[in-house]
Amino acid sequence: MAARYIEIKKSIQDDILSHRYQLGEKIPSERELAVQYGVTRVTLQKAMHILEQEGFIERIHGKGMYVTKVIEDNVYMLNSGTGDSILGFSREFGQQAKITSQLVQHEQIQVPQWVAQQLEMQPEQRVHFIRRIRLIDGVPVLVEDSWINSDVIETIPGSVLEHGSLYEYIEKYTGKKIKFYNSVIEGDLFNEELAALLSISEGLPMLKVSGVTKLEDGKAFNFSCSYNRADKFKIKNSWVGK
Repeated sequence: MAARYIEIKKSIQDDILSHRYQLGEKIPSERELAVQYGVTRVTLQKAMHILEQEGFIERIHGKGMYVTKVIEDNVYMLNSGTGDSILGFSREFGQQAKITSQLVQHEQIQVPQWVAQQLEMQPEQRVHFIRRIRLIDGVPVLVEDSWINSDVIETIPGSVLEHGSLYEYIEKYTGKKIKFYNSVIEGDLFNEELAALLSISEGLPMLKVSGVTKLEDGKAFNFSCSYNRADKFKIKNSWVGK
């Protein structure tokens, strides 16, 4: 059974898609919706956070929540999560859809020089190199390459890479929260190799996201590059002026 906040999110989304709430219309407050659905404010806020991530609503400070999209386009927000730890792909998008992974490669190798610079490692140290295809509701949407410091995480079971959340495993393994992630997002085109992994045509547009992830003590442990289908993801930036 789906979590209650997922059920509420889908109910409000259906109200938007069926035009019960019109484009640009202000919807009831979180307090009113919590009473309507018989849940706590915290549960209701989880549902509204996902709707905001997916672009169905927009919060305007001091005014309320407004409908910003009335059609479903199956496009997901990159780097839109908030919380006390970095969620990672499985936990972030697992709130919205069924997430699965196909493990393409996992081996321990000597750290490449350019990765060593990113992770502040010595040339003789080793990393886990991991390549996975990530799927949303069975559709391949991105290829993800990760280089993880073997001194920080000695072993990574294949079952975690194929069926679990890598970041959740790392937090349990180290006993530390994953707190910091700095990324760069670039536009590019899929080459033949990556396109074949996603069963798409070579030359289609991608969003390439590369970044370093750190534990709460500031230790860098992962450098990753994800090659995302530009027809499946978008980026949202928010700015509030004084």
